[in-house]
Formats: sequence, C-alpha cells, structure tokens
Amino acid sequence: MSRTLETLFSRTTTSGSYIRELDGLRFIAIASVICVHITGIWTASVGRTYDDMGDIARVFYRMTLLGGYGVELFFMISGFVLAIPFCQNALAGGRPVDLRKYFWRRVTRLEPPYLVSMLFFFIMMPLWGKGSYGELFPNLLASLAYLHNAIYNVGSVINNNAWSLEVEVQFYLLVPLILTALSMGLLLRRTVMVLAVIGFSLHPLWLQENFPVSILQFFQFFALGILFCDLRTTDWSERPSSTASDLPAFLALPAFFWVNLTQPELARSLANPWLIALFFYSALWGKWHSRLLSWGWLPIVGGMCYSIYLLHARILSLVLHHGFSRFELTGNFPLDFGIIFAGSLPPVILLSALFFLLIEKPCMNPRWPQDLWGVLGNFARRRGQNA
Repeated sequence: MSRTLETLFSRTTTSGSYIRELDGLRFIAIASVICVHITGIWTASVGRTYDDMGDIARVFYRMTLLGGYGVELFFMISGFVLAIPFCQNALAGGRPVDLRKYFWRRVTRLEPPYLVSMLFFFIMMPLWGKGSYGELFPNLLASLAYLHNAIYNVGSVINNNAWSLEVEVQFYLLVPLILTALSMGLLLRRTVMVLAVIGFSLHPLWLQENFPVSILQFFQFFALGILFCDLRTTDWSERPSSTASDLPAFLALPAFFWVNLTQPELARSLANPWLIALFFYSALWGKWHSRLLSWGWLPIVGGMCYSIYLLHARILSLVLHHGFSRFELTGNFPLDFGIIFAGSLPPVILLSALFFLLIEKPCMNPRWPQDLWGVLGNFARRRGQNA
C-alpha cells in the first residue's frame, strides 16, 4: 500500500535526470515557508500578541520568520534545474536546447495549476468578504500576467505568494540569454557568476528601497544554482558523496541564524546566498544530508511543493481565523506555534495533495495538450455521429 501511494503521489519526470535530493530540498523550502506564514498570519492577521516573551521564545519567534528564506532556496534550485540542459549542451556535448520546447514546457507545466488556483481564489474572495469582483478584477489580470509586483508594487491580493512566481517567470524568460555565458572559458564564466552573486547581493546599495520586487533583488540565488550546475556537469560530475561534504551545511546552519539574528541588512544580504549555497552543496554531495533528504516521504512531499505553495497560505488563513482563533491556547509562543503547526499541516497537505493529483500531476505529462485535444476531438465526433 505504501509503495502504491508513493507511486501515486510521486512527480512525473521526463528529463531522465531526476535528482531525489532536490525534492528533499524542496521539502525543506516549503516547510520553512509554511512556518513563516503560520507566524505571520497568527500574529499579524489573527492578532495574537506575545508581549511578555522570554529570551528563548523571542529567539524562536525570530527563527520562524527566517523561514521566508525558503523562497530563496527555491530560487537556487530553479537556477540549478533550468541550467541542466544548457550545461549538458554547452559543457558535455549534449544535444542543443530547443527553445521553443523549453518555453512551451514552462507554459504547459506551470500555467494550468497557477491559472486554476488564481481563478478559484478570485471567485471565492468576495464570498469570504474580501472585496468585490469589480475591485479584484484588475488585480486578477495583473496576477495572471505576472505583473502584479510591477504594477502595484505589492504581492498579488488574489494570492500573495505569487510575488515569487513573478520573479521565477522573469528568470525563465532570461535563462536562454543568461546561459550564453556557458560559451565562455571556464575561468571567465565562473568569475562572471561569482561577480554577479556579489553584485546582486549588494542591491541595497544600488537599488532604491521602494523598487518593485523583481529578479534584481534575487538573481544572486539563481546564479549560484547555475554555478552548481556548471560544477556538477564538469569538475564534480564524478564527485562521490562523503561525510566531509556534510560539514559545510553543519557550519552554515548556525552561521545563518547568527547572521540573520544579529547582523545589519547589508551583511545579511552578502552572507545569505553563500550560506544557503553551503547547505545546497551538502544536500547534493554530503553523505548524510543526501540520505536524509532522500528518506521516505520527504522528497514525495517536496515534489508536490508547487501545489502546496499555491494553496497553503489561504488554507492556513482559513484554519487559523476560523479554527484556532476560537481558543486561547497556552499564551506561550513556541507551544502555541507547535499546536498550530500540528493542527494546520494535515489540511494543508491533504488539500494540496488532492490539487496535485487532479491538476498539477496531469500537467507533468508534456503531451497533455495533445492528449486532451484528442479526447475532445473524439467526443465531438461521437456526438456528431449520434446527432
């Protein structure tokens, strides 16, 4: 039964280069994002306050807010994954990338779940008392065009999580241009990528503070993903996993918390891409990290992260506003957080898994548009014959 369920909920892959640890990383990323949204919704939206938190509770509270960096981990994964066919072609003699197929695959794979979720939330929001259809319609159009950040300088009011998907789409469009750098010599292209990481990490110095959220604030994470793909395709193609390669993540984790809990913005901006990169490195080449991230259902749930990402904030909001808000709980933030996390995770996973099976997973088949068109054609012919 377990094997049947695992097969049912596993991602469908067509590239032939499935890396299980990446889905384990996606699990870490989506779990981190859920943590920050639980804290944000519970304290800011529901309005629960913890004015008398002790030092330990206050540190725990701030650590949950760092879960937002799960988005940056997603960006690094995207940089790595989307670079794979380009690196295989430019650096390992693989077949050229068909850009028409590349772009069409992005559309057929990602657009239907996004469109369905956006339309569903648009229909439901007035029923939840969140504005009128007339008020929300311009926001819907901007969201569907992935321009809500640019037009309104705020994340989509239909689904605030879409802000990062707009950044992802900007990267998807730029990938073929960015990866022309692979034609450079080894030293030059890697120097360019490292300089890009540093330059974009310094965006607080050269980008005005109220500039709309875009790839300009996050390209450093995509660039490190590309750099890892370059290394994995060339120098580290035969690199075995080892316990020594687990060490970078063990060092990076406490450094990450120290930097983000104690240091100013510029230091955080410079350090975080490299600290997340150390964790990324250990995930792919560390013996124990690889085993952990490949264990059991972690990569299965990580493989459903797109569905979870699209739905989880709205589900959490409903559960916290209409469920947990009715109770006083303990008044201790870490304990309350644990109770809410344990109670809200099942509906998030259940509804997201259902969405994954019905909407997202069918779109993982690259031939689904042709198959759907064939089914509709057969149905029309049968109706014509019976008329």
